[in-house]
Amino acid sequence: MESNAHDELTPDERRAFDALPRERVPGRLLEERTVRALRERGIIRTRRVRHLLVPSSWWITGIAAALALFASGLATGQWLGTRGAADAFAQVRRDDGLAPAASVQRTGTAHVAALASLVEAADSADAGAVAQAREVALAALWAAASEVVRLAPDDPVAGEILRGFERARQEGADTTSGPPVKQVIWF
Repeated sequence: MESNAHDELTPDERRAFDALPRERVPGRLLEERTVRALRERGIIRTRRVRHLLVPSSWWITGIAAALALFASGLATGQWLGTRGAADAFAQVRRDDGLAPAASVQRTGTAHVAALASLVEAADSADAGAVAQAREVALAALWAAASEVVRLAPDDPVAGEILRGFERARQEGADTTSGPPVKQVIWF
């Protein structure tokens, strides 16, 4: 007969023995001690962990590439900005050539508008004010014609206006008595 270890147990011991768990999870400390003991005996080797860090030469190369990219972007932006500014400056210079013409246009328009209002007000204004305004208008016309002759000496209209002023001045000096001569200057 075979003797079984369970047979020698009392019924209380048998129930307590059967109540014991069949498997048990070892603690973390036991696992660490076991792994260390196996390493010390050379049964398992230490696993090398690859460094997640990139070698310093890669860092230096990456930083250099980033700086080169930044510098080239900065240089390109400066070049494009300078080119745009140069184009804008050239446009302003071209427009500056037109600025005096635009100024003459505005001033001439204002002069004609002032003369038109003088004509409308001539009936209601006193004769002295109208004569003074007429003299100012003629002086402005004479000055404008003189400047046009300086700008374009061969301009026939400006030359004719100046000759008309000269004839009026001479006739005004010759006719000291008598009614004023009304002159019309055509242009």
